[in-house]
Amino acid sequence: MDEVWENVPREIVKRDDVQTWFDAPHGQWTEADAEKAGQFARGTWKMRSRKIGTEPFFVDKIANHPRMRQLVSLFIGDPVKRSNRVRGVYCIFPKPPNSESRLAPHGDHTAAQLSAMVFVDTVPPHSGGFTIWPGSHYMSHLYHTTVYGPLDPDLAEPYSKARDNVLREIAPVEFSGKAGDVVFWHPRLVHGGGVNRSAERDRPVVRLVVPCEYQRDGMTPYFNLSHGPAPNRQWWVDTRNFREDVPATADNMWDGWAFDTSTTDAGDCSA
Repeated sequence: MDEVWENVPREIVKRDDVQTWFDAPHGQWTEADAEKAGQFARGTWKMRSRKIGTEPFFVDKIANHPRMRQLVSLFIGDPVKRSNRVRGVYCIFPKPPNSESRLAPHGDHTAAQLSAMVFVDTVPPHSGGFTIWPGSHYMSHLYHTTVYGPLDPDLAEPYSKARDNVLREIAPVEFSGKAGDVVFWHPRLVHGGGVNRSAERDRPVVRLVVPCEYQRDGMTPYFNLSHGPAPNRQWWVDTRNFREDVPATADNMWDGWAFDTSTTDAGDCSA
């Protein structure tokens, strides 16, 4: 947690002054601030930079921790590619009591085979916890050029309509937890940060998670300069598109996974 507060410029938000957390950031968040510490607007701070997310305490102690890598291998098999970075720390500040807010669901169109959200501190219920729409990965799969590739630009409009149907028909699930808990999730899930209403309870909190991405090692990686991940686009994502990837079909979403997928169904949140 110290790393987060040490990266706040000019005390725009203060660790010991909860009033500065509401409607954060206060004051101007400049382009230089964004370059150094990531985007911060409307109470959501994605603390990341070319440096932030590459430090040993992120890479060695979290992403490449032996227990993390062991669990990842149970999902996608061995060998697991070693991580060079995490995305940073994603922070959601509490909303002022009784203020209006809504979820911001979206899909990631990156090359990850498995994603993880690592809780930095306790996240009580209704405090901005990571939120998914269960089963939405089945919808998303066929709108991508390959199993792990980007969204097909010719299918962007149909994808948006299908995603909107998911949002109407599926109730979201928000994850609460304590420091050190990890949510492993399929990268095609529609997801987002929850609304942080902790200020309406006894103890306002800032929701802090460290997003990590994983993929198998031994593939032939390349930079996708038009969509990312690449040095010019989505550089904060550690995984890469790879030459061995194949077109997405109705029956190959689980190809290559290490566990028995015969019992998975659209209601399974964890896979």
